[in-house]
Amino acid sequence: HVDQHRRGEEQRHQQVEAQVTQLTERLREVETESAQLRARIGEERRQALTDPLTDIPNRLAYQERIAQEYARWKRFNTPLALLIWDVDRFKQINDQYGHKAGDKVLKVIATTLADNIRETDFLARYGGEEFVLLMTGTQQPVVQEVADKLRLAVETCGFHYRGENVPITISCGIAEFRDGDGIEGVFERADRALYRAKDEGRNRCVVATG
Repeated sequence: HVDQHRRGEEQRHQQVEAQVTQLTERLREVETESAQLRARIGEERRQALTDPLTDIPNRLAYQERIAQEYARWKRFNTPLALLIWDVDRFKQINDQYGHKAGDKVLKVIATTLADNIRETDFLARYGGEEFVLLMTGTQQPVVQEVADKLRLAVETCGFHYRGENVPITISCGIAEFRDGDGIEGVFERADRALYRAKDEGRNRCVVATG
C-alpha cells in the first residue's frame, strides 16, 4: 500500500510538473506575442506621426505636441515660441527643375533644421513647403538669433541638383506665447509675421508684433 501510494504521488507530481511546463511555455508564447503586438502598434503609431518624404514629424504629430507644450506653458509659464518656416519661391524650383528636385529641397531643409536644433525643440512638416518649430525655455532675442542661424544654415547648405547649384532660402515668422494666448491665436500671429518676411524680401526672420 505504501509503494502504491508513493507511485501514485510520483505520477501526480509528474503530471503537475508537465502541466506547469506547458503553462510556462504558453505564458512565454503569450508574452512574446504581446511584445510583438506592442512593437507593431508602436511602429504603426510612429509611421502615422512621421512625414514619409522628410522623415520628420508631420502635422498630426505637431498637433499632439503643441497641445502638450501649451498645457505645460499654462501650468509652469516657461517661455514657449512658435516658428513657422516657408521655402522661398518653391514653385519656381518645381517649375524650373521638376518635382523631384522640389522633394529633395524639402528633404535637405528638413535635415538641416533638424540637425541644428536642441533635443527639447520640436520640428515638424506642417504641409507642402511649410515647417513649424516649437522652442521651449528660450526668450527673445535668443529665439530670433537661433532662427537666423537656422535660416543661414539653409542658405549656405550648398544644394545641387544634377550638377547644378540651386540656391534655396527660407523665411520665418516667430510668435511667443503671452498671457491669455490660445494656440490658434499664436499660430495666426506667427503666420502674419511670415507674410511680412515674404513681403520684405524673403530669406529673413520676422518677430510678430501686436
